[in-house]
Amino acid sequence: MRIPESERRALDTLIPADSGRTVKLGTLGPSGTSSEYIAQSMVRTLGNRDCFSIVLENTYEQCMDALATGQVDLALVAHAYPKINAFYMNPILEPAIVFRGNTPEYGLATRLDFDFHEELLFSDTVVSHPAPVPLLQYHFGRPVQLATATSTSQAACDVADGRYNIAITNEQAVREHNLKFVYRFSHIPMTWTVFSRKVNK
Repeated sequence: MRIPESERRALDTLIPADSGRTVKLGTLGPSGTSSEYIAQSMVRTLGNRDCFSIVLENTYEQCMDALATGQVDLALVAHAYPKINAFYMNPILEPAIVFRGNTPEYGLATRLDFDFHEELLFSDTVVSHPAPVPLLQYHFGRPVQLATATSTSQAACDVADGRYNIAITNEQAVREHNLKFVYRFSHIPMTWTVFSRKVNK
C-alpha cells in the first residue's frame, strides 16, 4: 500500500494524532470485502491502529449517508465502484485523501463439495459485485450469466448458503465463508478515496 506523505499530512489536518478520540472509518461490508481489507491495511500503514474503528455498511451509499449525518468520520470507497461519481458531487462531502492499495487475490469460488468444471461458467449463474465482472471477459472471452451482489463478500455468502454455485470473490471472503478457489485471477491494483465532511458546511 502506498499513502504519499502529502496525503498523510492532509489526513493529520483533519484528525490530529493527539486528538485522543476514536475515528470511525466507514466502508463496504460485510466482513471479508476488499474494502475492509484495504481499510485495515490503511490503518496499519498510518500507524494509528488504536484510534481507528472500522464500520462496515451494506452499500457504499449507506457509508456516505453515515458520513453525511456524522455517524462516521471518514468513508473509504474504491475507484472501481461505478457510482463513485455521485459521492464526489455531494456538496457536503469532499475527498480527504487518495492512495493506491492492491486488493486481495480475486478468483472464482465454489463450495468445498461442489464439482466445478469450466463449462459450468456458461450454463450456470455466476454471482458477483459489478466491479470485478470484466475479469470474466478478460480471462474467458465468452458471455456469462450473472447475478448481482452488493459486495464480493456477499457474493461468497450467497454461494456458501447455496443460492448460487459460483462467485467472483476475493481470498478474504473465501476464508470467511469456507469456500475454495477453482480459478484464480490476481490481486487488483486499485486506487481509493477517503471522503470526509466538508469543513464549515
